[in-house]
Amino acid sequence: MKIGIRDKIILIMLVVIVISITSIGILAFNNAKAIVQNEVKQVSFKSLENANDYFLRKFMADMEHVVNFWAYDEAIKNYESKPGQPKMVRSIPSHFQNVSDQWMGYIKGSPYIAWIYLGSEEDGSLFITPLDTTMPEDYDCHTRDWYKEAVKNRGKAVWSDPYLDAGEVGGIVVTVARAVEKEGHLVGVVGMDIKLSRFSNIINDVKYGDEGYLMLINSKGEIFSHPDKQMLMTNISQDESLAAQLTSSEGIRIMNYEGKQRIVSYLTVPETGWKLIGIMSLDMAKLLAPIKDRVIQVAVVSVLVTFMIGMLLSRVITRPLDNIMNVIHNISQGKLSEHADIKSNDEFKVLGNQFNNMVDALRELINERNLNVEELIKMNEEIRKNYLSTVQALANAIEASDKYTRGHCDRVSSISMTIARSMGVSSEELSKLEFASILHDIGKIGISSDLLNKEGRLTQDEYEMVKQHPQIGHDILSDVAFLNESRKILLQHHERIDGKGYPQGLKGDSIALLSKIISVADAYDAMTSSRPYRKTPLTKEQAIEEMLRAKGTQFDEKVIDCFVILLGASNTIF
Repeated sequence: MKIGIRDKIILIMLVVIVISITSIGILAFNNAKAIVQNEVKQVSFKSLENANDYFLRKFMADMEHVVNFWAYDEAIKNYESKPGQPKMVRSIPSHFQNVSDQWMGYIKGSPYIAWIYLGSEEDGSLFITPLDTTMPEDYDCHTRDWYKEAVKNRGKAVWSDPYLDAGEVGGIVVTVARAVEKEGHLVGVVGMDIKLSRFSNIINDVKYGDEGYLMLINSKGEIFSHPDKQMLMTNISQDESLAAQLTSSEGIRIMNYEGKQRIVSYLTVPETGWKLIGIMSLDMAKLLAPIKDRVIQVAVVSVLVTFMIGMLLSRVITRPLDNIMNVIHNISQGKLSEHADIKSNDEFKVLGNQFNNMVDALRELINERNLNVEELIKMNEEIRKNYLSTVQALANAIEASDKYTRGHCDRVSSISMTIARSMGVSSEELSKLEFASILHDIGKIGISSDLLNKEGRLTQDEYEMVKQHPQIGHDILSDVAFLNESRKILLQHHERIDGKGYPQGLKGDSIALLSKIISVADAYDAMTSSRPYRKTPLTKEQAIEEMLRAKGTQFDEKVIDCFVILLGASNTIF
């Protein structure tokens, strides 16, 4: 059968266009797939880091803070056995009772703490709270791994792998411990046993993707936190496909696991050798469906348009056809910026214009691909919102046991943000201020609740202890990278313009503006709220009078002036 030149032109154009569009479509689709996979992997690992930093490491830092506090306590550092005192395992000597009572108070408020104790270097005695009468009388703390590791690593808190406690009524616990020293001599080791269930609860409470979950394994590969309780204390080596992926200190893998394609992210918890593992579902078909559909749509439309154009222009074989064929060749090589330049005012001009429109449509496909990538980037904003939710949860934890200050952090944050916006503070600084103002009292976690809720005037020693809370808050947040600037701000929120504040005694311009703003907001809310030392709050007018009296000495003049204007502008602003 003889094929005419017109049909040949149409067939040739269709073949060339189909090949070009197919090549470009495959190239664009594969590129989009690689970008989407990379973004999803990064989001997965970032979520794992967030879970480690703001939940697991935060809890571990809090526990380390407790043992560090008692390792420096004078009653612990100066402890000595009385003459004739027996080796204590099942009882507490009278001169140690005060410390034991304080430990018991902390344990009652923290049900996940099994025991707090002091292992004595003098004779291996164990002063444990609460008492466990099932402990063996010949117990020698010198033989325990937690004691040995703490002595070996003096100057810092150490963590043990999960183990079965020595007492018959005990269970599987994890110990955090620190050596106690006095003038360079070892006194003993302060230890705290944390129930294994606490780690499972922390990990299981973290939302990790739509269908994902987290697990925690110790240095030996034993699982001690997993949504499936039957997996607890089994060894990860039993799951060869998963164990083969955990070959370094951290990493991200895409693999078939539990019958589905999943992202496996993992990292090593510092100084423990534990690994935090995240398992997240990955549905690439769903993520790439919009891009795939668009590629097919453009391809079909392009073929139809090319066929129609070929029918109209196949009667004329002229030089412009070579121009178009060259452009098609260049585009098939990925040069999407190429356009056909047809000078003639005939059908080839129409072909050139339609062909250019087709190239533009393909470029729009690439742009839509990029938009889909931008949607993934927006997930980072969701992560920031999770940051804020985490920070608000921390603030709620500060106030949970104090009826007088409940809601204080939120109110201080609201007042601070209103003042800062009125003073023209940049959006970047506002973000730092938001976290700092919510967390400005987080250091009170390290202050006794009895002291914080004391009615009446504090003694000088008590006041000195309370004054430590900005520094404690600053130290607690030291390992949270995104709060680095905010913790510097909250450190200064009790500094005064005249230099009589704390903890650093800064004055004037040495104090950050954002810290000055929090200082005003904090003072105003304290004055207008009920407190243990003042049951009847001041009125707004009385509070303004008090704050104006301290203008230029305690408070910054510009901040006070702005705040007073805001208070006068509306009766309901605060």
